[in-house]
Amino acid sequence: MGTAENIGKAQAGDLPNAEELKVCHVLAAEMKAVLASQRCTKRTAARLAISNAIRSKVLKPGDYLPSELALTKVFDVSLGTVQAALLQLRDVGLIIRRRGDGTRVAAQEPLAETVWHFRFQSRESGKPLRIAEESIQLETVDDAGFWSDHLGADRACYRITRRLQMLDGTRAGADMYLPCSLASGLDTVDINELMMTNIRPFLEERLNLKVTGREHLVTTVMPDAQTLKTYQLTSDGPYYEIHARTWSSDSAPVYHQRILVAVCDCNLKF
Repeated sequence: MGTAENIGKAQAGDLPNAEELKVCHVLAAEMKAVLASQRCTKRTAARLAISNAIRSKVLKPGDYLPSELALTKVFDVSLGTVQAALLQLRDVGLIIRRRGDGTRVAAQEPLAETVWHFRFQSRESGKPLRIAEESIQLETVDDAGFWSDHLGADRACYRITRRLQMLDGTRAGADMYLPCSLASGLDTVDINELMMTNIRPFLEERLNLKVTGREHLVTTVMPDAQTLKTYQLTSDGPYYEIHARTWSSDSAPVYHQRILVAVCDCNLKF
């Protein structure tokens, strides 16, 4: 069944509202565009289609998403695929899901504890800053760096580099280092599977890497021009540099993550 037919079927049953029908058309177009431009699963495409609609303000804070059943018809996917995509969006704080209340775009609600190890807050409004867009890169590094004290200087590591933009335009850069021996097979994962998702649950689900301990170090730095270019950061002022070290239940190091965000753009809440 084609997308247009699916939307029509949803309109006849689950979507009597004209505004919901408009949203469904946008979501269907986004889904089609993602599948055409990226090699990814339908679950990832559905997740990115919804996040794109939120970023473009077709879906605004407080707006309800179409029902899960309607989304299966709009995206032409199974109910399980829709639920998995929504769960991932919930884990990064973009949507709120409550039994009996449906699914809506997050507004002023505080971010859940599952969202990173800390939260960004707007300096102006005090509201949590949520990710609107990101690009991501995965590579292997063999040299030593700031991560070596935690992970070991002689261990090859995977580096996941993320360039993030929040809904208010705030930009952040993040890189996560994991020992290749611990995260075997990570390089075979389609990188699009990591976009607009919380990497911690992904690592636990796919690689059985469960974090049970963590510590943070926050300093302020003045990044050099190359660092600003690498992470597509725009502010010339000082930056928070947050280092997060994590351990497994047997006290073995799991990953070292570094985040850079301009001090003038946000507060940090732990």
